[in-house]
Amino acid sequence: MRRLVLTAMVLVAQLAAASARAGGCSEPAAFTDVPAGASATREQMLSAQRAIKAYDLAVKAYSDCLHDSGDTSIRANQAVERLERIAERFNVELKVFKEHHGAT
Repeated sequence: MRRLVLTAMVLVAQLAAASARAGGCSEPAAFTDVPAGASATREQMLSAQRAIKAYDLAVKAYSDCLHDSGDTSIRANQAVERLERIAERFNVELKVFKEHHGAT
């Protein structure tokens, strides 16, 4: 199931990047499935990390598209801020995961 979710996230990111290149500037759907570090498996954490990286690429493509189209609204900044909040949440859970699994 997690693999399916990850595959879907990657496809969404790729579609968003393609749409941005085509001039559509579609905002990517935010990644929200950050696993709880205290109970997550290694594979769940790695899957989330890959999905966040894909989301990061999609946000960059979206921001670039907006910039290239001359959009001066705050939409790109808002997308980057959402990405930063997700990354911060993931990093907190990653720290908890490492503490529970003896990693440093």
